[in-house]
Amino acid sequence: MPITYQLKPDERLVLLVHVGAVSDDEFLSFYKALYEDTQFDKSFNLLVDLRQTESAVRSAGALNEFADFMRGQFVDTTARSKVAVVAPEDISFGLARMYEVFSGDVPWEFAVFRAAEAASAWLGLSENLMNGLDQEAQAAVSPDSK
Repeated sequence: MPITYQLKPDERLVLLVHVGAVSDDEFLSFYKALYEDTQFDKSFNLLVDLRQTESAVRSAGALNEFADFMRGQFVDTTARSKVAVVAPEDISFGLARMYEVFSGDVPWEFAVFRAAEAASAWLGLSENLMNGLDQEAQAAVSPDSK
């Protein structure tokens, strides 16, 4: 699975991990399914981890389509969340910033970071929680490495 997610309802957080090459279709399908998940709450903060992805495959068209989809998700709602994207590589950082521009009118706070520590601090996550999320993300990517 190129994108996995973990709901952390007690922390009002969703951790999303992108791994390897994620096609535009996989990207769009995944996020549309996430927003249809009955356990998902639009007011949850999102931590999007792009440290293990090859984001060069993302097109501007897909980012624009995703921004349109997200605008539709927040019509008639007062939900506000924070979205922190961890993107250490230049290409993924640039694409995330491009998406930030495309989604400027979506009612959330969106920020792109090169380091997970800065993203977790911005979200107000504890160091212990971030360490646990890092371990879970690694396990989700390579379950045989436990």
